[in-house]
Amino acid sequence: MTRVFFAFIGLIVLGVAAITVSSVGIAIWPGSMKLTAATLCPSEQPDPFVVRTTTTDSEGTSTSFSLFCMGERGDFTEVGSGKPLGLLFLYTWGAFVAVTVLLLGRRSWRKRRRARPTAAPDTAAPVQAGPIS
Repeated sequence: MTRVFFAFIGLIVLGVAAITVSSVGIAIWPGSMKLTAATLCPSEQPDPFVVRTTTTDSEGTSTSFSLFCMGERGDFTEVGSGKPLGLLFLYTWGAFVAVTVLLLGRRSWRKRRRARPTAAPDTAAPVQAGPIS
């Protein structure tokens, strides 16, 4: 029961870390939203563009990013920011889970390898040999 509980808590911690990394990644490099274009853009509009919109009102200045998919003739579709952020979160979370599983699997494999019984020492008398002529 405790292993399942700790695994569940671990997945939640990895999820929080993935949300943090995805959000900071978008703030540092908004072009990372383009990584989701292969999944979110229709095949006839394969060119992704990230558009930054800055608005100023009485409460201050805010900036938002939206992913647009554009076709050869200039037609476009606005995907928005929610779907790309969600997909980036899933990509990041999947990478974190994969790395964690690999590291824990390696650790477990090394523990089992060390715990293997070693072969019994050879107790036979050493061979007596004379000089080589």
